[in-house]
Amino acid sequence: MNNNLFNVQETAGYLHISISTLYRWVHKKKIKHVKIGSRVLFSQDYINEFIKANTINDE
Repeated sequence: MNNNLFNVQETAGYLHISISTLYRWVHKKKIKHVKIGSRVLFSQDYINEFIKANTINDE
């Protein structure tokens, strides 16, 4: 397990989406996240899992 945690700005940049889209996904529980106090953080493993789950293979 990769223990790196990324904030909302870093994660949105990595996924090439807006911060508001990422917050919407968090609210809808579309992407796994960690809440520490009021901070929303994402582990590298959660991000990679999300990418893998949403990859479409045209075969």
